[in-house]
Amino acid sequence: MDADRPAARSVGVSAGRIVAVGEELDGATADREVDAAGLTVLPGFNDVHCHTTWFGLSLTEVDLSVQSSMDDVYAALQRRAGESADGAWVVASGFNHQKFGGRYPDIDMLDAIAPRNPIYIRHNSGHACIVNSTALGLAGFLAADYREEAGAVAVRDERGRFTGLLEERAQQAVQRLFLPYSQGSIVGAIDRATQVYATEGITSFTEAGIAGGWIGHSPLELGAYQTALETGVLRARAQLMVSLDALHEMSGHRDDNMTLGLDLGVRTGFGNDFLKIGPTKVFLDGSLLGLTAAMSEAYCAGVSDNHGYFQGDVEEMRQRILAVYRAGWSIAAHAIGDEAIDFALEVFEFAREAYGPRSVPNRIEHGGVITDAQLARLAAVGAVVVPQPGFVPAFGAEMARALGEERVHQSYRAASLIAAGIPLPGSSDRPVTSGTVLPNIQAFVERRYGGDQVYGPGERISVEAALRAYTLGSAEATGEAGLRGSIRPGKLGDFVFLDRNPLLSPVEEISDIAVMATVVGGTFIHDRL
Repeated sequence: MDADRPAARSVGVSAGRIVAVGEELDGATADREVDAAGLTVLPGFNDVHCHTTWFGLSLTEVDLSVQSSMDDVYAALQRRAGESADGAWVVASGFNHQKFGGRYPDIDMLDAIAPRNPIYIRHNSGHACIVNSTALGLAGFLAADYREEAGAVAVRDERGRFTGLLEERAQQAVQRLFLPYSQGSIVGAIDRATQVYATEGITSFTEAGIAGGWIGHSPLELGAYQTALETGVLRARAQLMVSLDALHEMSGHRDDNMTLGLDLGVRTGFGNDFLKIGPTKVFLDGSLLGLTAAMSEAYCAGVSDNHGYFQGDVEEMRQRILAVYRAGWSIAAHAIGDEAIDFALEVFEFAREAYGPRSVPNRIEHGGVITDAQLARLAAVGAVVVPQPGFVPAFGAEMARALGEERVHQSYRAASLIAAGIPLPGSSDRPVTSGTVLPNIQAFVERRYGGDQVYGPGERISVEAALRAYTLGSAEATGEAGLRGSIRPGKLGDFVFLDRNPLLSPVEEISDIAVMATVVGGTFIHDRL
């Protein structure tokens, strides 16, 4: 990933940094020499949008992604309820209604299989949950004075009865009943998650939302990450996005322009090479799968007047985003629909003009539908788009149905981002989809779903471009191209050892390439050598 030196036969690391490459090491000695004969060594992989704590927690929850029928879903939930004390929460992850022909679990069945336990089922998009009547009652939805708020939809059937499906911010009413998680629980989740990352060659990641909103797990979540670092269970370097909902009013000198942020003036960039504060995360709209992303034209999935919706009052969001940008924060805007991306661009353009650029770029998380005109504006304002290649094999059929074929070429773009001069990073949104890097690199190249169908063939990229996305592209997207993403002196000693060279392998076999070792700062955190 170094244009000046595309390949080399040796790398030297000291004190966690690359100190020499190739012939620069002639005659050198080392405390440890590793013979990687026959293997390919790349910069460590960097997933710049994942949910590490959520993923780690899901490893102990009921996994509904493996169930093949709704009866299997009910049976799995009933088993967990039978193992749980009365009143204990039954929490499940990985449910995708599209897998069941658009059906959700029936609330009457959920009530019958767990009459003494509240049930909370996370939709795998993260933008909805399914609960039983016990949970609805505890959360106040069944109260006579319940009133629905903007961006918080509790779905009802044709008789006006709650179905148990809660969209977007409506989830928070239920989450408040079991949040916050303890520091110990979060540290344990980080431990489990980064053990998996080590086996996959992931040496860096961005946690896409902590400390607040429906995506956070505790207002003390940064402290849990610090504990994980101190105790050695944070195995990969972490950049943490703080939820905009976690930022609060501050007071300082009137010239400081810091009216909204974190105590002590902590902001984007604070931390060290292993644990650092990234942008603030703000949800502008919802998801394509849930038909809640804000679109300029209606969806094509049988709801002709549905354009999705914003997560809150647009003007209030605008003022809060500008306030935190003024205070020194970069912005990571979850924006999937083109209408939400238009709004994000307006805010970015105003903020950059009024308060200057940021060393950590502003970002569009996902970018589900981006028009050609928006590409030019994104490049001009210096923003990064963070698409997820794994969405195509996982959800391509559903997204194509929602958008209609005429808009698929604008969806989860890759090649056109590169052509526009916008850095292309690698990311997964794990656990929404698999975070395993090599299958996602293959997905970047193939863009296949449902067997032989191709989702926007014009957005395919080369294997080299896909590898660059998960290395140097991710470093550029996080403002750290000077630290990581390529193997050259001065950068961090983070590597992945592969049993085959992806550039020389058939594309359809890239996902089968084995990770033989992972190195962070010169230390092997996974070793099959």
